[in-house]
Amino acid sequence: MQLRNMMLAAIFAAFMIISSYIVVPIGPVPHTLQPLVVLLSGVLLGHKWGPISIIVWVVLGVLGLPVFNQGQAGAVMLIGPTGGFIFGFIVCSWLAGLLTEKNLQAGYIKTFLYLLTALLVAYLMGLIGFRLSFEYFLHKPMTWEKSVLIAIAPFLPFDIIKTAIAAYVGVKVRKALIDAGLFVMERK
Repeated sequence: MQLRNMMLAAIFAAFMIISSYIVVPIGPVPHTLQPLVVLLSGVLLGHKWGPISIIVWVVLGVLGLPVFNQGQAGAVMLIGPTGGFIFGFIVCSWLAGLLTEKNLQAGYIKTFLYLLTALLVAYLMGLIGFRLSFEYFLHKPMTWEKSVLIAIAPFLPFDIIKTAIAAYVGVKVRKALIDAGLFVMERK
């Protein structure tokens, strides 16, 4: 079981790398598929192995591999404007796993609400990190309102769509795995 979970975490870390390179240039800020993969990691791997897969992705990026958004790398990414979102992804995966594990038979709407809650926590962490980065790392003070307009507003509508997709795919795949006897959630 442990080896299976490690392999699945590695596969989701690879999905995170791939999703970092799939960029949709909508408006001035490019969108990636990272939120979709983060949410699916929580739904399909659970509250333990989902975040581990995201942590593996983070560690690879910190070590210098070009795995972050559009091939960026390095520890500086953790204190830059997107650092809060990177940490938020770990928490998002954990929370998505925790919420969906409590009700494995949840339908699309309930799963969507669980995932939306997890995504909003990631957004909150990202917003705080974004503002702190500008204030203390880049030394460019920024208001909360401007931070929301730059770091949240352009992404939220599309990430809600990604959340709906993650809920749909997560419920379908989880049900198929449960029916096949392949979905085994580790308990605390």
